[in-house]
Amino acid sequence: MSPLFTKKEILPGIELEELLKLSEKEIEKSLAGLKFQQVYDLVLSVPWEERAKLILYSPYPEGIVKNLPPQELFLTIKASSLDLAVELLSYAKGSQIQFMFDIDAWYKDRIKAERVASWIILLFNAGEDKVLEWLRFADWDFLVAVFQKFVRVYKKPDDVELIEAMDFLPPYTLDDFYFVDFKVNSLEFYFRRMIEIIREEMQEVYFALMESVIWEIPAEVEERAYRWRNGRLADEGIPDYFEALDIYSYIHPKRLKKIDPRYLPIDEEYQPSINIAIYKGSEELFIFKVFDILKDTYQIERIKRELAWIANKVIIVDNVVIDDIEQIKKSLEKVWGALNIGLEYVSMENLEIAKKVLEEHFLEDIFRVSQTVLKELRKTALSYTKNRDFDPSILNYLDQPYQGFLKGILVKKINEIKLFQPDKIGTEEEYTFFRRMEEIRTVRRCIEEIGYIAPLIEKMFGSPFSWINEVNKPGRNFDAPFITWSSLILTALSQWIYKKEFVFEALPRSAWKEVIRELMQEKGDICCMREELKKTLSENFEKFARSKWYLEKDLLNSFLSFVIKKFENEFKYIDLKEPPDPKYQTLILIDLTS
Repeated sequence: MSPLFTKKEILPGIELEELLKLSEKEIEKSLAGLKFQQVYDLVLSVPWEERAKLILYSPYPEGIVKNLPPQELFLTIKASSLDLAVELLSYAKGSQIQFMFDIDAWYKDRIKAERVASWIILLFNAGEDKVLEWLRFADWDFLVAVFQKFVRVYKKPDDVELIEAMDFLPPYTLDDFYFVDFKVNSLEFYFRRMIEIIREEMQEVYFALMESVIWEIPAEVEERAYRWRNGRLADEGIPDYFEALDIYSYIHPKRLKKIDPRYLPIDEEYQPSINIAIYKGSEELFIFKVFDILKDTYQIERIKRELAWIANKVIIVDNVVIDDIEQIKKSLEKVWGALNIGLEYVSMENLEIAKKVLEEHFLEDIFRVSQTVLKELRKTALSYTKNRDFDPSILNYLDQPYQGFLKGILVKKINEIKLFQPDKIGTEEEYTFFRRMEEIRTVRRCIEEIGYIAPLIEKMFGSPFSWINEVNKPGRNFDAPFITWSSLILTALSQWIYKKEFVFEALPRSAWKEVIRELMQEKGDICCMREELKKTLSENFEKFARSKWYLEKDLLNSFLSFVIKKFENEFKYIDLKEPPDPKYQTLILIDLTS
């Protein structure tokens, strides 16, 4: 296995998975004899949601927390329960606390007041010493901007007596000179205490802060705070939102930049801001096979660095506000999927070529190749939806999975393109990220079928208004929302058997048993459509296509095969001697009144 994913052996004879299942006392006992570096490496090798208990039951909780990369600590806190998060935060140092605000308290280039409030409350729960530690380290402009969002500060006029001034000034003051009005009643305690802490411990800061809150223009302060915040995040390998957007920009697959050998890191282990290797998922991808044959230490260290950089760009763009650790996991899943697609595309899925591509080109360019491929897929789909050869409303009646595939790629933003999973309908996993070129080829093929079949459907059955009128007549077995292209074709096929007319009209209930017996035949323990009918259906569609459209035999037969398979799956276990009541099926329109 590639050193990129190899976990260091910390506990001889004890698997990491087994360690995580142990009780708190057993974990504490297992970690008691380990050195600091051993525990530190172990912590970084486990998922974020498992880290808190390893840190807190180790012999070095404070040392581990203070030495964690700020982003790793942030994600560990996000993935932990509230009580564990507070305990972890109680060990953090000022720079790490400021990072929490930098990464989580902004929406693009604006401070999110509610996020600031959440972290301040968490800090007070960790202890007022942590509040003071942060206040001593906090970026000045950020501190002023935060106070301007939550308090108003007034000064007593020089020409007015204090007793008179108290009639119109806010009641809270520490020195009878600066009077503070708290904008949010529920947060008054926290900001009152912060003002008191600053005045007691940082008196020179107190006066400067009060004056700045009064006189500084909020928009200018926030803009300066944003610039300083971006600088601090850049030091951690995290771009700002607007810089990160280029991760989704177009790149020609044949114009990838080559790496200058001088770019390779020096001969030392690099600690990235985020270790995405621990979230590579259970699915084996082509890119992981390439990593397995990549042995060059310099290249591996470079890849670690670039993986962190790409992951941060995707996280920043896709999750402008991070509410849940699952958002981060999904972003990392997207990173692996996109890199795999890009590498498969440029290497034609050849291991040796892929290895050379990884060694000679930046991972970000490989990621962007995948986005270019997805953009082209989306462009193809959009061209069909805007096609003047048919009424686009016809697409509202697509069968699954065609409808799901189309919906997954016809999104407003390139970073929201998803793969529809028919077997996961109704679950949170109904739409997921593309991970393989094979998936893109499958969807592209379905899109091509849609683009070819749609005009044929309209030319053969007319506009959707006529379908809806037919379905809305009294006594029909299903309503308009159940109309699909397959139901049009199968109803018309039933009418052809009944009265030799290939039209979308409800089949009389009295003819149901006769028609279903003509449609189906028994083969062993199941029923299937008669072969002669399959052939007739295909031949007549081909004939119609030649006369009214054009023949693309492969696409036509592929869609007709889908319709036939759908029909057979619905009725494969019926008893032809006593066919089921047609009222409860939605593939053939039935007139239940006749």
